[in-house]
Amino acid sequence: MSVILSPKSLFKNRIIAQWPCLLIALVFLFLRLYNLGFHDFWYDEIGTVNYARYPWGNWNAPLYWILLHFWIKHFGISEFALRFPSVIFSFFSVILTYFLGKGLFNKKTGLIACIFMGVSPFHLWYAQEARDYSMALFFGLLSSYLFFRALKDKKFKLWLFFALASIIGLYTNYFYIFLFLAQGLYLAFFKKMRFNLKELFCFLIIAAGFSFYLPRFLSKFNFVWAGFWVFKPTWQSLIITLENFILGYNGNFLLYLMADIFSGIFFISAICYIKKENIKQPFLFCIFFSFVPILAAFFFSKAFFPVYLDRGLLIFSPFYYLILALGISHLKKILNIILLPIIIIVILAADYRYFNDKIFMPLEHHLGTYIKKPIKPIADFLDKNIGSEDIIGFTNDSVIPSLEFYSQRSLSFYRFFDPKFPNPHWRSPIQENKYCVPFYKISQLKFKKLYVIASNWARDGGLDEHSQSVKGWLDNNLKFKLSHNFDGLWVYIYEH
Repeated sequence: MSVILSPKSLFKNRIIAQWPCLLIALVFLFLRLYNLGFHDFWYDEIGTVNYARYPWGNWNAPLYWILLHFWIKHFGISEFALRFPSVIFSFFSVILTYFLGKGLFNKKTGLIACIFMGVSPFHLWYAQEARDYSMALFFGLLSSYLFFRALKDKKFKLWLFFALASIIGLYTNYFYIFLFLAQGLYLAFFKKMRFNLKELFCFLIIAAGFSFYLPRFLSKFNFVWAGFWVFKPTWQSLIITLENFILGYNGNFLLYLMADIFSGIFFISAICYIKKENIKQPFLFCIFFSFVPILAAFFFSKAFFPVYLDRGLLIFSPFYYLILALGISHLKKILNIILLPIIIIVILAADYRYFNDKIFMPLEHHLGTYIKKPIKPIADFLDKNIGSEDIIGFTNDSVIPSLEFYSQRSLSFYRFFDPKFPNPHWRSPIQENKYCVPFYKISQLKFKKLYVIASNWARDGGLDEHSQSVKGWLDNNLKFKLSHNFDGLWVYIYEH
């Protein structure tokens, strides 16, 4: 005797069957929304505010800033509002990772990969930052998913959708170029250089679509070529990138070591499994889209000029998670039961450090970023205390844009630098001018009180070496009055 279920009952049963996945998805969303507006805007996000107001003259890839331009017209400029689009792009990237893993391998692999991505502090960091990285991640995943489907189903409309998603990705972030390169190389490898017309047509559409913005891209290219602050990567940089994919900037020595060991085990397990099963092609898909773009950025940085930044490489991290998830899902059951909870605990420990503003101190592990500092209290303090004959100086100018944004007054800022600590990564040394002064000339400035703002750009510890050098000269040559600590940012007050 067969039982016929009504459409309503079928829908209800399906929801009940899917509730664990829905619950996991809500956890991922909660992690991205938690304390979203808590931190003040930092240096890069102030740039975002300016780009969002005037996106048309921007020489960065423009789509994210154009989106924010219309976003702020409806939702205003606040920490929560400006970061919220990144939350949405990051959350749906996690969902896309599941479907890509399911299509390439199976549901279990897709689920494990999206758990990695959903709780990774690296993805939480950029889900809660008003920058274009999460948007580029989403369209990188979308175009890769459509690329996979187009190869599998051989439908021309899928190739056209892939081309559209790729053009959007290229107009979102220039690091997408490395993914586009990997997609082309994979197609050449998969097809053994025997392309058909629709495939060539779509890749030509993508190249032609981006060519309209080529002059602005070349302007940015020449600017970076002239001298950029990014360090030239070493072979250790590749290991750090994979560590940051798992634990972000918020691990510690022990957590990173455990992440390295477990990642190695899972990677070896994945390689052993593909030898037994006929999944070599999907595995190569993940290899091409994770390691090829990373190595391309690495060797470009070694051969020409450094652009190797982990935040730009965020686009390629989901494919690395898929490789590890494949290895986990095919470990022996007892190892799976033991190892998977341990690696999740390790990641959650890094999550705890992320939400408590703990960062791994070696600069190589968080190059180009730092803990967001409390700028509003300093701006309020300066607004209330700065007199007409007082001046403000910095040992690092990264905080200046944020203070200008939050201050209610028009303040003049000086940057104090120590000539013994030039930035070796810039081709040109720091140039002295009216507002950029070597510390030994500070006494020549006219002021009643001097307010110096310094930091080590992490939550714990003392000043960085450059700030200590400048402060040492100030202590010896000016009259120290008092200091204020604003949770990791110090204001030192001096008189002649």
